[in-house]
This record gives sequence, structure tokens and C-alpha cells, in this order.
Amino acid sequence: MFVKTHGISSHPNRLFSPFAVLLYVYTVYFLLGLSDIYEFVYWELMNLGLRMIGYQPTIHTVLLYAYGALLLVLGNLLGARLARRMSKVAGSSASGGIDARARMLWERIGSCVLFKRYGFGFTIMLAGWALAFSANALQLYIGRASLFDIATRWQQSPVLVFIAALNIMFVPGLFVFARTRGQRILAAALFGVTVASLGLLGARHLPAKLIISAFLGLGFVLKPRTMLKAGVAFFLMLVLAMGVIGAVSKSGIYGLAATWKVPVALTYADSAGTTYNLDRIVRMTPVTGVYGGVLLKDSALALIPGLDSEYANYQLGRYLGGREAFDIGGQRIERSVSLAPTLLGAPYADWGVPGVVGQMLLLGLLFGYLQARSTGAPWLIPPFVILASYVINGVNAGVHNPNTIAFIALAVFVCVVDAFIVRRVPSLYSTLEPR
Repeated sequence: MFVKTHGISSHPNRLFSPFAVLLYVYTVYFLLGLSDIYEFVYWELMNLGLRMIGYQPTIHTVLLYAYGALLLVLGNLLGARLARRMSKVAGSSASGGIDARARMLWERIGSCVLFKRYGFGFTIMLAGWALAFSANALQLYIGRASLFDIATRWQQSPVLVFIAALNIMFVPGLFVFARTRGQRILAAALFGVTVASLGLLGARHLPAKLIISAFLGLGFVLKPRTMLKAGVAFFLMLVLAMGVIGAVSKSGIYGLAATWKVPVALTYADSAGTTYNLDRIVRMTPVTGVYGGVLLKDSALALIPGLDSEYANYQLGRYLGGREAFDIGGQRIERSVSLAPTLLGAPYADWGVPGVVGQMLLLGLLFGYLQARSTGAPWLIPPFVILASYVINGVNAGVHNPNTIAFIALAVFVCVVDAFIVRRVPSLYSTLEPR
């Protein structure tokens, strides 16, 4: 499961590293909204009820967006430096007794026949996949395929969907820890099955996140030339998944014909629309924010069953004057419209500029530390790529939602665990199963 060193090295595919992909998406997404692509899908955009066709953001929003990028880069550099420093002080606080007991415990676990035959990492990832896939299947069984009955999407169990979404971590883990050709074939087959099953839940962002996380996971194990070919293949899969699911689901909501122009219109709307929402938030909100952390708190609590907490994007929908309810196929959904505000909208509405600074530095730190450490501790890769896929998706929707907050918390936790192992039980890294 781990390489035989607690050191660090550069990412084997730096141009396709998680942080590089995040920067690409962060930049291209903003520039796409400034383009003239809307001229080709004008009537589709009109039928979607969009008010910002051809919209251009104010200079204040452009500067805030650029400032957010600088904070991301700064945080990434600080995180990578922290990772290098941790490697230099490996074993500085080691306890002989704790180190020996941890090593003996791990060797006892590793003696299991199942782990010896299939590998500890692959076995754990496969068990996790089975659990998450079962939750996905159960949600489809009790609530039908929301892709074809979009009104049922708002009746889904948040807990079941969250567990199903864990396959965005487990499937890349299968690729990372596969040791034989048979395991790699199995991982590829389960990847295809999982993309389809998540797509049936009706939200295009779930299969998109899985495609992104699987690609990022492969970036740690494939050679650069192979990675370039994989990049083309995964990009085509992403376009297909987003296009088909987006066209079918939005057609169910707005009654549009599911043509190739709908995905193009949605791509423009996702870019220009979120920038439009951010621009309105910036113009309406003082530099110290207005919600004072309520958006973050409610988003974090929304995953807990029985608590009546709304995601940030629903509250921002009301803040920006969005609809209080909407109709799907004659069925009225009593819920405010969700408006995506980019990565920056929710923290700005919560705490203003300080909120943007805190969030972007934290994300940059996590990316920098995990990217540097994952090359020497592959167990960090699955939680890293699920974090990365959610943050990359957050370029559009933001990260103030319960699932993303949970995976950010998981990333912080694994960073702490990794630092503890490096400082207190360094021999553990030399005894764990090689990748």
C-alpha cells in the first residue's frame, strides 16, 4: 500500500497533477464566460431562463477572482514546503515503544491471507466500493432513477447519496493499488459501472467528479506519454457524461429538446452564470460579509439526518432574488433555486474578503501538502483525489456544501495522521506493503 520511504518526490505527471488541473479549470472556466459562445446557443439559453447572456463582470469581481488564484498558489507553495520539512524531521519525536508496537500490529494485519494475495490497499478499496455501490443501488431502488424522473431527485436520501459518492475515492484507489493485469481490468470495469450508476441519480456532477478523480489518481501511476493519451480519453468521457446527463436532466426540468446544443448552453451558463452570481454577491455585500459563517455552518449540518439546514447555494439563491419554488413536469418543488457562486461567492457572503483569504489558503495548503506527500505515501492518494475532484467542481458550485466540507475535513485528518506517522512511527512506512 505504501512505498518503502517516507520521503517525497515531484509528481510523475506535473502537467496533470491535481493542483495543475485545478488551476486550468479555475482559469478556463472564468475566460469561457467572457467568450462569444453564447451566440451559437442563444435560444437554448433563452429557454433556460437565463438573464446574463453576454454578461461581462465588473473589474472588482475580476480582481477578486485573480486574488483568489494568487492565494491558491501561495497556499500550495506553503503546503509543499511544510511537506518537505516534515520529511526532513522524520522520526524526530519517535517513541521506540510506540514504533515497535505499531510495527508489530501492522505485520499481524498484513499476515492475513486475503491481504497477502490481493494486496491490502486493493482489498480495502474493493470493500469500500462494494459498500458505496450498495448505497447507490439502494437509493435507486427506493427512489427510482432520478435521471429519467428528475422530480424525485429532491426526495433522495442525503446520507445514501453521500455514501454512494465515496466511490469517487474508492475507484481511483483501485487503480492506484492494482498490482496485476486482472486487478487493473477489474478496476476499469468497476469504473464504467460506477459512472453509469452515479449518473442514474440524476446529477451530472457526481459522474463528472468520478471521471476527474480517476484521471487524477492514474496521474500518480502512469508514465507521462501514457498519461497524455489517458487525458484525451478521460476528457471525451467527461464531455459525454456531462453532455448526456445534462441534456436529459435539464430537458426534464425546462421541457427542452435534448439536442447537442443543450450541453453547450449549459457549459456557457455554468461559466458566465456563476460569474454573474459572484459579481452580484460582490456588489451587494460589504467587504466584511453579511452571513457571519451561517452559510458554512448550515452547509456542514445539512448532512445530518433530522436537521433542517439548507446548503449555502439555496440560501444564496434567495439572497440574489431567485425563485422560492419551481415546477418540474407539473409537480411543484417547494425549495428555493440553488445558485452556484464559484469558489469565492459563499465565503465572500459569509465573511467578505477575510473569508476568501482563509478558504483559498486552506485549499492551497491541502493541495500542496498532499501532492508532495502522496508520491511517497500512496494511501494519501484516494482522499486527495476526492478532495481535488470536489474542489475542481467547486470552481462552479463552490465548496460550501456538506459533502465537500466532509472531504475537506477528511483531507485535514489524513494530513495530521501522516504527520504523526512521519514524526512518531517512521518505521511504519518502511514495513507497509509497497504499491
